Amino acid sequence: MDSLAGYLATICVTVVATYLSQFLRPKIKIRYWLPHSFMFSIPNNQLNSAPSSTQIITPDGSVLAPPAAPSNYWLLMQALTIQNFGRESAEWVEIAHRQKPDFFQLHPALNYTESTAPSGEHILRVNSLAPREFFTIQFLGFAQKPELAFIRSPAGHASLMPWVTVRKYPRWIYLLLQLVMIAGTAFCVYWIIRGGIFALKHVGF
Repeated sequence: MDSLAGYLATICVTVVATYLSQFLRPKIKIRYWLPHSFMFSIPNNQLNSAPSSTQIITPDGSVLAPPAAPSNYWLLMQALTIQNFGRESAEWVEIAHRQKPDFFQLHPALNYTESTAPSGEHILRVNSLAPREFFTIQFLGFAQKPELAFIRSPAGHASLMPWVTVRKYPRWIYLLLQLVMIAGTAFCVYWIIRGGIFALKHVGF
């Protein structure tokens, strides 16, 4: 009976260890969020103080009035931040938009390449992203709005991370919270061990 219980315990421990190793091994975890996005509406009279006097002459010699300028011009400023929250480096990260953005810039500067997919998407491919490393793409749109299609890496498609702006507290408050969390974890582990010992004694193993 004791040998059978030992075999069963060994099998259970092996299965649990194999299952937990899937979560403990280093992984790539790419997430992204939009820190800000703002659309400026610029009145036409702020860009062109004097009316245009350009005339259009047709082949038959008649003169046409110039086309009316739009009352407002639109200027979009948007940022996209991408970070590797995993413990394994991503060999590449691809950011795809439905169309090529009017203007964009990476900060900090990273090595990247550009290409166009057969379906027309604009693909920006960052060469590598180390664990905990992040970068931000700043967009400036004046003709069309950047429309994100997907972000992916060797681990698969990245996920959008919800975020909110929070107040930053003094350092001693964070240290106190960490101390409370450590104490609570130690308390829980202690009673789990005590409960396991109690169960083993009464089960008969």
